[in-house]
Amino acid sequence: MSRNKQKDNLYDILEVSPRARPEIIDAAYRVLMKQYHPDKNNGDDRVAKTLNEAKEILLDKKKREEYDESRTNLIGKIIDNYRVLELIAEGGFGKTYRGEHIKLETPVCIKHAHYVSPQDEEVLISEAKAIWDLRHYGIPAMRNIVKLEDSSLALVMSYVPGPTLEKIVSQAGKIDAENVSWITERTLNILKYLHFNGVVHGDVKPQNIIIQPETHNIVLVDYGLSVIRPSLNSSSKGFTPYFASPEQEKGSPVVPESDFYSLGMTMIYALGGDVINKKVPSSVPDPLCHFIKKLIVRDVLSRPNWEKEDLCETIQDLRVKVFGRKHSGMKPIGGLK
Repeated sequence: MSRNKQKDNLYDILEVSPRARPEIIDAAYRVLMKQYHPDKNNGDDRVAKTLNEAKEILLDKKKREEYDESRTNLIGKIIDNYRVLELIAEGGFGKTYRGEHIKLETPVCIKHAHYVSPQDEEVLISEAKAIWDLRHYGIPAMRNIVKLEDSSLALVMSYVPGPTLEKIVSQAGKIDAENVSWITERTLNILKYLHFNGVVHGDVKPQNIIIQPETHNIVLVDYGLSVIRPSLNSSSKGFTPYFASPEQEKGSPVVPESDFYSLGMTMIYALGGDVINKKVPSSVPDPLCHFIKKLIVRDVLSRPNWEKEDLCETIQDLRVKVFGRKHSGMKPIGGLK
């Protein structure tokens, strides 16, 4: 494939999403060719040739796979002032990489939104806006937002080392109650900062909590579903089953209490409970069990809120009552390699 064809976004040429099925691509091609075919009065031979080339690649399974790989694999490439080093994760919106600043050689995280259609682009821009001016130890710092040659977007953020809570549970099994308590307290501290700055995270879940076991810190990542200063006109941008609040699943506006529900479900998951049936393990101390249950009540108005209760203080008092101390003492997470 020529260098110019590499730069062109074949999906944009045919005005379809990178997720489009072959029949959609074919239909789009036919509609556009009716307008630009050289035999038409207002036809354009150059545009028609480009449409034919795009169709030839995107309707051939092998060629499309090769094109998608060449378009989306950024390893070794330079984006603005950053070099892409390795793939970290891949999800619905694209790929996340570890990179470095070319001159400073400092690590960065690069989120390449190569699956995003023009209609979804605002989601990525919203993520950048949500945390652009926020500064907190538990929030990744936004460095840049870059439009690549094929018009796809890349978010550049501070690099956060460490496994996700999901990875720890999959590796070590359920986490003991005291460790879950300090993870919860750190998460609440971040949510308090976000909420007081008008941001609802909207996607608190085990995959979005990065744990740093040696220092007992956490970082809450992925602000793609965040809402800034939600109102009655706001709506849910999406949700993760089992961890999303009932109001979020219905498409209603997310509010700070929606994040509390998701945190409660995340606690159940970390403790080895049943997230499908919202059951806390019987081995969990009663005060902690009660704390979780008040976070996951169905009625959003019946959940705690910052005006009535400082949940950071509540969980800290709970730790003293149940475990005899309000600091973790750097207690290791059992089973973690």
